[in-house]
Formats: sequence, C-alpha cells, structure tokens
Amino acid sequence: MSTSRKTNRINAYLIGAILTLSVLPLIASYLLLDEVLESAIGLAVKPDTKVLLSAYRDDLKTLKKLDPDNQEAYKTRFLAAGEELVVYDQPQLLRQVLRDTYLTYYLLLFVVILAFSLLGAVWLSRKVARSYQALANSDIKKAEKIQELSYFDQWQAIAGKLAHEINNPLTPIEMMVSNLPRTYANASPEAFEACLADTKEVVSEEVHKLKEMVSHFSQFSKLPEPVLKPHNIAKHCQTFIRQHQQGWPNAQISLSDGPQSIEVAIDHLLFNQCLLNIINNAVQANKECANKDSTQLSVTLSITKEADDNIAITVFNDGKPIDPTVHSSLFKMYYSSKSSKENMGLGLAIVRKIILDHGGDICCLPLTQGAAFKMTLPIITSQNKKS
Repeated sequence: MSTSRKTNRINAYLIGAILTLSVLPLIASYLLLDEVLESAIGLAVKPDTKVLLSAYRDDLKTLKKLDPDNQEAYKTRFLAAGEELVVYDQPQLLRQVLRDTYLTYYLLLFVVILAFSLLGAVWLSRKVARSYQALANSDIKKAEKIQELSYFDQWQAIAGKLAHEINNPLTPIEMMVSNLPRTYANASPEAFEACLADTKEVVSEEVHKLKEMVSHFSQFSKLPEPVLKPHNIAKHCQTFIRQHQQGWPNAQISLSDGPQSIEVAIDHLLFNQCLLNIINNAVQANKECANKDSTQLSVTLSITKEADDNIAITVFNDGKPIDPTVHSSLFKMYYSSKSSKENMGLGLAIVRKIILDHGGDICCLPLTQGAAFKMTLPIITSQNKKS
C-alpha cells in the first residue's frame, strides 16, 4: 500500500473518530427530547395550578366590581391570568413551543460542533499524517543505509572470496613457472622436458579450477529475468523426472500423488535449474546413501495446495538430515557444507533468487530424518488471468 493511501486512511479514521465522539451525544440528546419535554411539562403544568388560576380570575372579577377605581389594573391581571391558563388548558401547545425552541438551538449547536469537529479532525489528521510521513521517511532512510552497508559487506565478501580463490591456483603456477629457468640452465634436456611437462599439467589443472570458479560466479551474476508462462505444475514435474532421471543413477526420483490441474506461472528452464540444484545437492551430500535399506537415494517431489492461493513443491530425500543450526545460512552466498574446493556455495543462493523472481519463496523444513526444501509459488487464478 502506498504512503498516500495510508495517509488518507489515517485521515479518514481520525475524522470518523472525532465526528463519532462529538455527534453521538447530540444524537442521543435528540432521541431523548420527548422524554425531557414530558418531564418539564409535568413539572410545570399541574392540575392544582389550573384550579388556582381559575379561582384567581374569579376573584379578579369580584374585585373589579367592588373596586371600580382600579378596574384597569384588575383587567390587566385578568388577561395575564387568562394567557397563563391557556398554557394549562392546552399543554400540547406548550410542548410544541418548547420543542421548536429546543430544535432551533439544537440545530445551531449541532452545526457549530460539527464544524469545529471537522476542523479539529482535519488539523489532527494532518499533524498525524506529517508525523507518520516523517517517521516513515526516517525508517526508509535507515533501511537504505542498512541496505547500502549490506551491499558493501557483500561486495567486500565477494572481493575477499575472489582474491582467495584466485590466489590459490596462482601460487603453484608461479612456483612451477619460476622453476623452469633454473631447470633449463642446470638440468639435462630430458630433465627439463619432464619438468616442462609437469609444469604444463599443473598450469592446466589450476587454469581449469579458475575457469570453474569464474563459471560459478558468471552463472550467478548472469541469471536472466524469468519469462513467466502458465504451466501445469504436476505435468511439468513429471516431465522433469522423465528427462533427468538418467542423470542420477544413484538416486530414485518420484512424484507423489497431489493436485493434477493446478497452473502456475514459471520460466520452465529456470525452474528446472532450481530442481537440478536441489537434487544435485542431495545426491552429493549422500554419496554413501543414508538409507540402509536401499543402495539408492530416494528423492520425492510432492505438490500441495496451501490456503493462501499458493502451491508448495517439496523436494524430500531420505538421506542425511540438515543441521537446524545452519538453516538460516543455507541460502547465503558462498555458504557450503562441502569440502570441495570447486564448490562456491552459490547453488542454493541461485535457487532462492530464481524463486523470489517468480514471486514465491523457499525454505528448508526442519526434519529429524531426511531433508526437504519447500518452494512456494502463487497459483494462477481466474482473477490473475483477467488482469
């Protein structure tokens, strides 16, 4: 999700929260308006008050007759009492007046609070968004610095590895070549010819090692971008086993029962390279074959569908288990448990890069018997096809 979308979501959440906290009390008071009016009218309008007002008006009539000089004053009081009596005679009129007055002030208050709430929400959301953006930028800068440092570390490791690997074959070449002039000057032609033949053999062997080393690095650095096409993963694995089984005479490769109609988007050549590297590692790590009941190593490919629209391709062998302490290092460049000088420790690193380029992932499963690598790839769904 982009930063702008996250900022908009934060703004929406803040505005919604502030409006809810400010408007809900007003809505609650509006819903309780009738009960409030009933209580107010009940306190103000009492039957005894109506009787007293009626008696008061009768008394004013009597006083008007008995005291003609103050007729106007009695008349004024009589009319005022009549107006008040109307309220007690028609309580619904009082209710309507109170309701209209209340709604007028209520609407004014509602508009004022709503306006202030919106202004406050916008102000707060901008403050939070700025703080969030500053924090995100800070984290991005830190991540970029860490990534740059990791790149430096990786290139330093590459330089050290190259220097070490190149120096190893150069040392015997230098010694053999520097010895040729002395042999030529002091030895017989036959002895020099023998020394020259030995030098040629040593130089050829060491140059071959250099070529192998360069080939490994070239293989990793020149991995092409995958050209993804839909493939039925079960049929693809069956084809792979049929075509490559003869390459491992000491291993028996099979495909277990599983989903037969699931399609994934893969580059079939690069995906085959992943399977080749994993199975090669298994065969090389189990040359003596850990399975005592058979002279062959058993390698099983299994396909299972996972809950999150992914397919898992697991490559299991019944040979030696992998030490759990090295699981986190298996996919690092130059890591290798093999003692062979020609092994550069790039096989599983290449596999992981290919799988990541396919939008998937790979891990080593923690097993006490045998070893297994699980590759996950996204399934092609109808929605993927439309997009």
